[in-house]
Amino acid sequence: MLFLTAIVLGELLYGAINSTKPEKNEYDITIFANNSILMPVDEAVAIYYAKVRHELKKKGTPIPENDIWIAALCLEQDVPLLSNDGHFKNVQGLEVVGWQKNI
Repeated sequence: MLFLTAIVLGELLYGAINSTKPEKNEYDITIFANNSILMPVDEAVAIYYAKVRHELKKKGTPIPENDIWIAALCLEQDVPLLSNDGHFKNVQGLEVVGWQKNI
């Protein structure tokens, strides 16, 4: 089972409606989302967000805001993040698992 954040779901849906095949892509994302567990953003996640953002600022290695929220969710839930984005390596304590694109 995969965990999915509402932040990632929003980014995926934006990409779908901004694509050349919005209906098909929205349908595929809906199927994916229905087979995932949606992770809620709550006070505990907000606390992690503040800590992660502060640490990144102190180190001089900021990352996009949505990615800080995603990292905070993974840290709070103690689950790995599936991503190839290299900037997540700057988040202390975050386990990142890469994936391969099938081209």
